Amino acid sequence: MGNSTAATLTEIEQTRDRLGRDMAELAERLPAPAIWLKRLAGVAVGGGVGGSLFWFVAHRIRNKSKKGKEGKAAKEAPAAVAQTPVVQVLPPEWGERLGDLFEGGQWKGPAIAIGTVWVLLRWMELRRLKRLTKAMLLAR
Repeated sequence: MGNSTAATLTEIEQTRDRLGRDMAELAERLPAPAIWLKRLAGVAVGGGVGGSLFWFVAHRIRNKSKKGKEGKAAKEAPAAVAQTPVVQVLPPEWGERLGDLFEGGQWKGPAIAIGTVWVLLRWMELRRLKRLTKAMLLAR
């Protein structure tokens, strides 16, 4: 039994080494512009899907809000509305400031800043992943 286990382990190690060499060879064959284009396409598709999902949800919420207001106006006697507890996620000052930004139409600057920070963090993550991948391939 010891011989078959040792042979199996040896075979597994040989397979692992062969797969590692094959992956390294494929990574070397793939030109750098192709890698960056693939990443750029991934970011673009991810951003497009995320943006589409955001606007879909925003329109849906807005339409529900309009229907709710029309329904309330149509009723003659207001129904008793159950009071639900409100969970405050932001400090009151932040909430007031955000409300003022949205009401005044000045929300674009902070939105662009948040988006820029997100893109920079994503870019740094991709750079770190690239370095880690290179280190792993060179270690073998």
